[in-house]
Amino acid sequence: MAYTPDPLSVLSLDLPAFVIGIGFHEFCHAFAADRLGDPTPREEGRVSLNPIEHLDPIGTALPMYLALTGAPLSFGWGKPVVVDPSRFRNPVQGYGIVSVAGPLGNLLICILLGLVLRFSGELTAALQFMTTPTGNYIYRLIFRIFAMNMGLFLFNLLPIPPLDGSKVVMWLGGEKAREAYDTIRPYSLLLLLLVLASGIDRYVLIPLFIRLTQLLAGGGMAQYVFFPSAFVADFL
Repeated sequence: MAYTPDPLSVLSLDLPAFVIGIGFHEFCHAFAADRLGDPTPREEGRVSLNPIEHLDPIGTALPMYLALTGAPLSFGWGKPVVVDPSRFRNPVQGYGIVSVAGPLGNLLICILLGLVLRFSGELTAALQFMTTPTGNYIYRLIFRIFAMNMGLFLFNLLPIPPLDGSKVVMWLGGEKAREAYDTIRPYSLLLLLLVLASGIDRYVLIPLFIRLTQLLAGGGMAQYVFFPSAFVADFL
């Protein structure tokens, strides 16, 4: 049976989850740079928890369009945070810390929501709230925000330019790693497409996604992160 996209779910669940995930990811980049001594993000208004400051119009509209059309792959991006590494005491280390701050911000959201889900699965009042239309929607939104942030955390740590993981490797790997990445940088987009086509999502990202979700949210509620339609069937 062909997948039929639900416009209401895309706009009421996917869109806010994307806005929160991308917004906080870019905020963490900006906040880390600001704390390490680079005033550029603050001067550009990027040290803000307002997600609107961090959204790229095309990078936000494209994944929603792809989801609405039932595309098998959906991707988007936020407005890049401009950083001047020369303002850091240690430019290489500072740039590495700023790079890893974004994915770690997404992981932080997953940890906090995971705690909410763990406790909710054991509280009678929370379980009763899930059976109401409002409560059911709120928890489905929590599942979607969790999934979006876990995906951003794992995907952005892939060590492929221009993803954050490549910059972390350049920081930790020393001069040789930076020289190697400078060599492949012109082919980074092609390399990223080849890696994705290789099935790394099936063999690496999805298994990690499942294990981390079960670890953080607990087995009982983790299943609904994977299958939100089952949550509707069980509680509404």
